[in-house]
Amino acid sequence: MRIIKTLLCFSFVLSVFGQVLAQEKLEKRIHIGLFVPLFLDSAFDNTNNYTYGKLFPKQSISGLEFYLGVEAALDTLAAQGTAITLHVYDVKSKTENIQSVATTGIFDSLDLIMGPVTGVDFLQLTQIANQKNIPFVSALYPNDGGIRKTPNLIIVNAKLNTHIQASFNYVMRNFVGYNTISLRRKNPADDRVADVIKSFNVTPSGQLLHIKTVLVDDLFSIDSLTTNLDSLRKNVLMVGSVDETFGLSMVTMASLVSKNYPLTVVGMPTWGNIKELSKTEFYNFPIIYSTSFFNDLSNPWSANFDEHYRNKAFSKPTDMVYRGYELVWTFANLLKKYGKTELLKNLSDKSFKLMSDFDFKPINFSKFNTAPDYYENKKVYLLRRENGTINKIN
Repeated sequence: MRIIKTLLCFSFVLSVFGQVLAQEKLEKRIHIGLFVPLFLDSAFDNTNNYTYGKLFPKQSISGLEFYLGVEAALDTLAAQGTAITLHVYDVKSKTENIQSVATTGIFDSLDLIMGPVTGVDFLQLTQIANQKNIPFVSALYPNDGGIRKTPNLIIVNAKLNTHIQASFNYVMRNFVGYNTISLRRKNPADDRVADVIKSFNVTPSGQLLHIKTVLVDDLFSIDSLTTNLDSLRKNVLMVGSVDETFGLSMVTMASLVSKNYPLTVVGMPTWGNIKELSKTEFYNFPIIYSTSFFNDLSNPWSANFDEHYRNKAFSKPTDMVYRGYELVWTFANLLKKYGKTELLKNLSDKSFKLMSDFDFKPINFSKFNTAPDYYENKKVYLLRRENGTINKIN
């Protein structure tokens, strides 16, 4: 497989854990298909020479980090007697993409499909999982792609609607009497977020919250913002956009007026990716956003893993490393305990929790369906960033 190129190129990293699979004498071997975007074709030329010199291809970082987490989990599982064969495929490869792999018959031998895939890759794996009756763990994509009647699909990262509902409910419970403002642009993506918020806010008896919507355009300024703020009471700015650049610009404006206007900013699940939020200029007011994954580094397991990883890899484990480890650990153990046919019936088993509290619920869009359309993790953590720390608030 072309994945061997990555193993050769980055052997100094991958040898940290070394995939020590359990011996053949063990009773049941689990086969997992990992589909991950590694972009190997762009990293190597036709003669298998690495094309980036001393640099590292940025587009490959996220996928490789997830893969490293998976490898670390396999090493632990093997040491505990769980026999696993991992089949790794680069979904961005011309020769080993999902369509090509499907012609090899490998799916017939898989017990589980997993991957941090999006878009077309997500839809293709969902279709194959449905045809072959294989559980498919969608690791990061907070979307169902409009699919229905795919009971083998497991969405780990809660959908956007679920995140928005959690944030809305928190505002409704904790910010009664605040001056509540929704900041958004006029475009289809922000219109969708606005529609979701409206669906939660409008009831037969009226609105639950009085939310003033402010449309932000290219002429929006500090004065435009302060015109809508109240200096005599507390303000809540709900940023109704998943666009990270727009979110950061609104937080930046808020920071410039926070001394004169007491305020809290409520953002989106994408804000966990905005590294700039850790800057000191944003320390003086709370920023709230949601996530499906919560890694409390005071947790003994997390602290031990962090230390072990740093000692072996000479770098800090990223969120993607943790997620790769947690998901393979969780679902490999569930497979071992219940088997492929009973896995979906036992997603509520929390025996193998490491960091995140997953709460998988069957989602059914029609009361006439006998099986769910898919399973979605409904657990959403709300995080509060303030004074240089991040704390869980629900």
